[in-house]
Amino acid sequence: MTSRLGLPPGRALLLDAGLVSVFVALLLNKEFLGIGTPTDIVGKTWWTFPLFLLGDLALLVRRRRPEVAAIGFYATYALHALVTSAGVEGAFELFPALTALYSLGAYAERQRLAIGVLGVVGLSALHDTRDPALSLSDDTEVWSYLMWTCVLLLFLVGGVLVRTARQGREQRGAAEEAERARAEAVASERAKIARELHDVVTHNVNVVVMQAMAASGVLESDPSRVRAPLEAIESSGREALAEMRRMLGVLREEDELLLAPQPGVSDITRLAETLQHAGQPVSCHIDESVVDLPDGMGMVLFRIAQEALTNAMKHARGAALSIVVRRTSTTVELEGLNGAGTPEDEPTGARHGLIGMRERAALFGGRVDARPTGDGGFHVVATLPLAPA
Repeated sequence: MTSRLGLPPGRALLLDAGLVSVFVALLLNKEFLGIGTPTDIVGKTWWTFPLFLLGDLALLVRRRRPEVAAIGFYATYALHALVTSAGVEGAFELFPALTALYSLGAYAERQRLAIGVLGVVGLSALHDTRDPALSLSDDTEVWSYLMWTCVLLLFLVGGVLVRTARQGREQRGAAEEAERARAEAVASERAKIARELHDVVTHNVNVVVMQAMAASGVLESDPSRVRAPLEAIESSGREALAEMRRMLGVLREEDELLLAPQPGVSDITRLAETLQHAGQPVSCHIDESVVDLPDGMGMVLFRIAQEALTNAMKHARGAALSIVVRRTSTTVELEGLNGAGTPEDEPTGARHGLIGMRERAALFGGRVDARPTGDGGFHVVATLPLAPA
C-alpha cells in the first residue's frame, strides 16, 4: 500500500512530520526567541502559541484530508485576528500557508477542493478585514497584497497541475495493466486451445498409422479388405489437415502428446446430466444432424458449453439452465440460457470465460454473442460456420 505520491504511508507521514517540525521551529523562534525578527504577535504567548501550533499540526493530514489541513491552518489565524483585531506576518505563517494551498491542489478531489478553497477564501477574508495594518488605500500596499495573493494562487494551481499529471500516469498505468492482463488471458486460452487441437490432430494421425498397418497386413492375403482401411485413412487424414490449418498462428509452449479421445457434442448431454445430479436444473437438446461434426469443432462446442454451464453455476446457482445445439445449412449454433439465481458468496477467477469462448470460436471463423437478459439471467450464442474459415 502506498500514499498518493507512491510512498509507503509510514515514510510519507515521517516526511510530513519533518516538514511540520520546521514550521514549529519557525513559530518557536517567532514567539519566544525573536532571532532576526521582532516578536510582534498580539496576545499572550500562553494562548497564541498553542493556537498557531494547532494550525501547524493540522498539516500532518495534508495528504489524506487536504481540505481539513488547509481550513484548520487558516482557521487559527482567522480566530486570532477575530479575537485581537490584529494580523500576523512572517515566514512562520507564509511557508505553512503555501504548503497548505499546494497540498489542497495536489491531493484534494474536485468536491473537497471546492470545500477547501471556499473555506480558505472565507477565513482569509475574515483575517484581512480584522487586520488594521492592511490598508488598501496605499498603492504600495495594494500591489504587495496582489503579489502575495498571486503567489498563493500559483501554489494552489501548481498543486492541481501535479495532481492532474499524477492521475494521468495512474490511468495510463491501469490501462496498461488491464491490457497486459487481457493479453495474458488470451495467450493462456490460445495455449490451452492449441494443446486440445494438437490432441485431436495427434489422435487422427495415430488412427491413420494404425489403419495403414492394418491395410499393409491384408494387402497380399485379401486385397478386398484394403478398401475400408484406406477410406478411414483418407477421412482421418483430411480431418487432421483441417485441424492443422486451424492451428496456424496459435502458439503453444508445450508438446505433450495426449492420445485420449477428446470430448465432443455428444458429451454435452453427459455434462448436463452431471450438473443435474449436482442439483442444478438443466435441459439439453442436441439435433441429430450435428453428431457427424469434425472432432475439433465438436470439442470446441463442448468446451463452450462447459464454460457457459460453469459460469451459470457460479453466477446463477439454482437457476434453470438450458443448452441447445442445432445445425443450419451453413452453420452450427450452440445456445445457452440461464435465469436469475444466487451468485457465489466469494466469486473466484479472473472472469476470462468469455475470452476463452470467443477465442475458441474464432479458430473456426465463428463468433460468440453473450449478454445479460432483462430478467437477470444470461444468454450465450456461439455460431460456427460449417464451411472452412
